[in-house]
Amino acid sequence: MDTFIYLDNNATTPLGTHARQAMMEGLSEWGNPSSAHRLGRKARELMEKARDSVATALGAKPTEVIFTSGGSEANGLALMGSYFSKGDHFRLLTSSVEHSSVRDLTRWLEGRGVEVRALPTNRQGTLDLGVLEEQLKNFRPHLVSVMAANNETGVIYPIPEIAARCHAAGALLHTDAVQALGKLPASHWQAADMVSVSAHKIRGPKGVGVLVLKGDPGLFPTHFGGSQETKRRGGTENTPGIIGFAAACDAEIPSAETLAQVETLRDRMERLLAEQDPEIEIIAKNTPRLGNTSCLRVVGIPSEILLGILDMQGIAVSAGSACSSGSISPSPVLLAMGLTREEAKECLRVSLGPSSTAEEVDTFVKVVISHIHRIRSRKRS
Repeated sequence: MDTFIYLDNNATTPLGTHARQAMMEGLSEWGNPSSAHRLGRKARELMEKARDSVATALGAKPTEVIFTSGGSEANGLALMGSYFSKGDHFRLLTSSVEHSSVRDLTRWLEGRGVEVRALPTNRQGTLDLGVLEEQLKNFRPHLVSVMAANNETGVIYPIPEIAARCHAAGALLHTDAVQALGKLPASHWQAADMVSVSAHKIRGPKGVGVLVLKGDPGLFPTHFGGSQETKRRGGTENTPGIIGFAAACDAEIPSAETLAQVETLRDRMERLLAEQDPEIEIIAKNTPRLGNTSCLRVVGIPSEILLGILDMQGIAVSAGSACSSGSISPSPVLLAMGLTREEAKECLRVSLGPSSTAEEVDTFVKVVISHIHRIRSRKRS
């Protein structure tokens, strides 16, 4: 194929022209924003202007925005900062389908004696809010951490309802909204006490994210070395990255109309695949999902085979989370949803972007179906 078809937007998005231009301009203001002289003051001015833009996109106040190196660090700051604040009696409730940055950290906490419980999901990826209320009453967690939308399946979680139940029980709520930013309105996560996001999911630069922190829950810093970010995250800020994040927030977040067009394209892709191969299962098809995301199980064919073939054909998709794509192990998220190890290894993630076209989707469907049929016919012979 002469052109490259990119259908892995949940892993990352290309750097947008607005963000790139803003970063180039920001690089010329090389002063340390903590310095008192004119170079430092200019850098600080640009950074605080950027903070305003990011806060507006997140439905937050500028004083609530803490810049980090990305979504994973923001998740770590929320969970570890809460743990260090509460000490040995800290109790954490999360879900069984969180991103690896949360999932791996919960294991670290458990190794230090922290009580951690995970809310189960069914094969459609949904949470039982009745079970949540039971855990809030009996387990009495200090912090609940539930993602706003799953990066592998696209399943959307009811953060406003979860927040209401947590607050009624006296618990704080953190939500990983990394995949939700740019795909859901800010009102979806605004009720949470802490919110993690990342710039590179909305055509901003890699290496910069945010933890929105509301009120003063006594969050203990996990990075030391200075009083930056209201003493929550020490270290010289990534000023060009922050400026690029702001530019992406100002110019790259898709409109509701564009998001609807992407969802229509995704639905068309799933319909065409189902029509041409009834052995393709759409994971969480009947659950509210991000409009750009499709998790496809191709029965009987390991995803790593199709990934390699598609890559050689100039088509980029993934097998679950990008953070675990180097492993042939089945996705922990899909296993938690009740898929067997064999079924989980048969899943592809296709994630469209605002620039995805009908021609690209049609080409993907044509190529993947032809190889699926070829592989199946070879197996039968």
